[in-house]
Amino acid sequence: MDQFWWEKNKKYIAGVVTVVSVFLFMKYVLTLVLPFFLSVCLISVMQPFLQKLEEKLHIRKNILAAITALLALCLLAILLWYAATMICGQISMLARNIDRYEDSFCRFIHSCCRGMERSMGISADAMEQMIFTHVDKFTEDIKLKAFPRLMNYSVEYVKTICSITAFLVITFIATILIVKDFHPIRRELSRFKWYLAAEEISAKIGAMVWQYLKAQAIILCVISVISAAGLWALGINHGVTTGIMAGILDALPFIGTGIVLFPVGLWQLIQGKTGKALLVLLLYAVCALAREFLEPKLIGKKMGIYPVVILLAIYSGIKLYGLSGVVLGPFSFLIIREVYRKIEE
Repeated sequence: MDQFWWEKNKKYIAGVVTVVSVFLFMKYVLTLVLPFFLSVCLISVMQPFLQKLEEKLHIRKNILAAITALLALCLLAILLWYAATMICGQISMLARNIDRYEDSFCRFIHSCCRGMERSMGISADAMEQMIFTHVDKFTEDIKLKAFPRLMNYSVEYVKTICSITAFLVITFIATILIVKDFHPIRRELSRFKWYLAAEEISAKIGAMVWQYLKAQAIILCVISVISAAGLWALGINHGVTTGIMAGILDALPFIGTGIVLFPVGLWQLIQGKTGKALLVLLLYAVCALAREFLEPKLIGKKMGIYPVVILLAIYSGIKLYGLSGVVLGPFSFLIIREVYRKIEE
């Protein structure tokens, strides 16, 4: 009886064990081995490229890997520096011009209140007094609390930068060390059946992740071009930069282009440019339709996963892992699915 029960339910038990194991690994182990995990992934991708370069240039792989990784780190550092500089510049500009923004907002509220008084008979002066009281308090809080608080966290920012730098340096060193003995290590591990199964599963997941990233890059470029061109054509200040930022943020779940385009449209409305505000809203609709059209064709059909399943994996990942669940959720789902398929075989 016990043997029959085990034969009947062992697949389900194995599935539960797989789910629990993946969760525990992602939650508690991955952070400890992440630099080395990334190193192995990078080397696996770079191996064909490094092999060809070694044959042509007669330079050892570990030196080629060091040069390639160093160039990638420099490019990443430049991009991060540019992004940080741009964000700090926008915060500084907001701090300098907050009084002008407040005046424009107050004029917008004044016209709205007058319109409501004419149409609904509500006292415009009373509404204005109530709204402006809250606006003044909000503005003072930003001046006296928010900006100084941001500056007070400068030590934390330095710690975060140092932590990221250490992580990248360890990844860089691990890549150089592993690439030299990559093939001997693989030969030693190939004697174990579990490694062969893990390598097969990793290859399938890697192909799917690459397909997903390639599709997201295409969608990101298309939406960035649409946003940048639309904002530039409307004569929005820093329209190209803002449009590119909107396209990049569109790749993040639950955020999308609206996090950029809605404030831009609202600001045009506050300034009394109703036509431009409506056109910005139309631009948002075009970007949303572009994603809805491209995503199923580039991701759903080629990966064999419905977009709603990816969304569910992201949502579950955020609940289980926090913000990193945006990446770890879908990754965990892919691992569980491929491991369970292997168990069924």
